[in-house]
Amino acid sequence: MRRQNKSFAELLLKLPWWVSAAFGIVAFAGVRWGLPMWAGDDNTRQMLAKGIVPLAPLALLLFGIFAVGSFVFAKKRHRLVEEQTSLDQLRETPWKDFEYLVAEAYRRQGYQVDYSLGRGADGGVDLTLRKDGLTSLAQCKQWKVFSVGAPVVREMFGLMTAEKADQAIIVTTGNFTRDARDFAAGKPVTLVDGQELLALVQLVQTRPPGIETRTITPSSDSTAPACPLCGKPMVQRTARRGSNAGSQFWGCSAYPACKGTRT
Repeated sequence: MRRQNKSFAELLLKLPWWVSAAFGIVAFAGVRWGLPMWAGDDNTRQMLAKGIVPLAPLALLLFGIFAVGSFVFAKKRHRLVEEQTSLDQLRETPWKDFEYLVAEAYRRQGYQVDYSLGRGADGGVDLTLRKDGLTSLAQCKQWKVFSVGAPVVREMFGLMTAEKADQAIIVTTGNFTRDARDFAAGKPVTLVDGQELLALVQLVQTRPPGIETRTITPSSDSTAPACPLCGKPMVQRTARRGSNAGSQFWGCSAYPACKGTRT
């Protein structure tokens, strides 16, 4: 089922760091100066204010901690997307980080993304995506080998219908069985396999993902495959960083305008 009842602390960690910082400043000012003004000449209120005013720095500290946490979490999501250079690397991503990675990739496409923090996989909806007035429910399957079958797709379609969402999205680092694709055909269900996810992630990366600019195989090579994103010939490149440093892969000849890749 869709996750509900998000805590205020969880919400702060998902929001930009400056939101928590702003809350901290407002809380500090309210306790430090707002309470004495509210107390006025009333003795009872003055006694209450005197007991609470010394706690003003604690309010600032608390929200400051959330601001730091939000900043670190945002940097982590950014790094998860920027460092991906291959399908193998995507498959080695821990399952919870994989959910954050997918969430960040869709966020960079303009979606408003709702996801959980530190909770176990529930086999249902992992992400709720909103854009242009439409709501999509997404499930992330970080499977290294297995194919996603029709039962998973049917379950997501049922959840989408029950929640009255506009679309269901299933993202996996593996593949989908023929039965799964046949069931999704003609329905508002999008299936994103490993290769498509890698192309999506690299499309939204903001800097070169550790790619050496030297071309090993000329783009005029008749054996070069076509780019899965733009259709142009591809060239062989070598990864400079990450777990696949030194390995070769196919990259679009139009890079950096197009970031399509093939392993």
